[in-house]
Amino acid sequence: MITDLQLSKQRRKRKEMIYKSMRFFTALGIALITIIPFLWMVISSLQPNSSSLFYSPPRFPNPIRFQNYIDAIKEIKMFSLIWNTLILVFANMFLSIGASIFVAYGFARFRIKERNILFFILLSTMMLPWVVTLVPSYIIFNKIGWIGTRWPLILPAIGGNAFFIFLLRQYIMGIPVSLDEAATIDGCNRLGILFKIILPQCKPIIATLIVFSFTGTWSDYVGPRIYLASSPQLQTLSIGLQYFQSTNSVMPWHLLMAACVIFAIPMVVVMFSAQNALARGIVTSGIKE
Repeated sequence: MITDLQLSKQRRKRKEMIYKSMRFFTALGIALITIIPFLWMVISSLQPNSSSLFYSPPRFPNPIRFQNYIDAIKEIKMFSLIWNTLILVFANMFLSIGASIFVAYGFARFRIKERNILFFILLSTMMLPWVVTLVPSYIIFNKIGWIGTRWPLILPAIGGNAFFIFLLRQYIMGIPVSLDEAATIDGCNRLGILFKIILPQCKPIIATLIVFSFTGTWSDYVGPRIYLASSPQLQTLSIGLQYFQSTNSVMPWHLLMAACVIFAIPMVVVMFSAQNALARGIVTSGIKE
């Protein structure tokens, strides 16, 4: 005979299975809704002409035309635009994440009286909308003759990013100080502790910051549009796509969609690469339980 305890276990397992199924199908539905615009963009990029994009209901391309990608690269001159964009991406990534690591390490580990006050001032900069500092920044860069160059888009990252510093500080504070003390006893200095003890533990958060930095700079439109308007040879991919759209009286939508797919691929690759790093590096402490 089945006891009451066995019946309660079966009910509990049945409820857990129902909850898991509900979560799975809810997540699947949200994922499908989210991916529909991207799928429409990919399908549109393979259409033989622009008019086939506006069929109702939408039709799968027949024939499939991969030549659209080659034509888009030639028409928009995407190689030079991608190169200009990558210069800004890697310069900003290196400067902002590198500086944020040092600043966050200081806030998390150095014991000074003014630490909390300085950290509050740093956080207060996150409350200012970027449009507030846009005009003063432009005036300053114009005075020193940097309009039309990459410097206004690179050098502001040299002091780090307040949001990055906040995330890194909170993560570093979760790493036991006993690891630092053990390294100090072994003769390790502050920089050695940072590079040999702290940073290996910070793989998940650094991967997250790489995603934020890459996608933010890669997709930035306002900054390059303001500072590089007078230098077409330095313009980025987002500016090139907008210029291509504005200079065609009859828009070749299939080519523009192909260019948008190329524009989105690096962000997708970086996202999946960071996801793998997060799965491998979910470690907050070197101390075993």
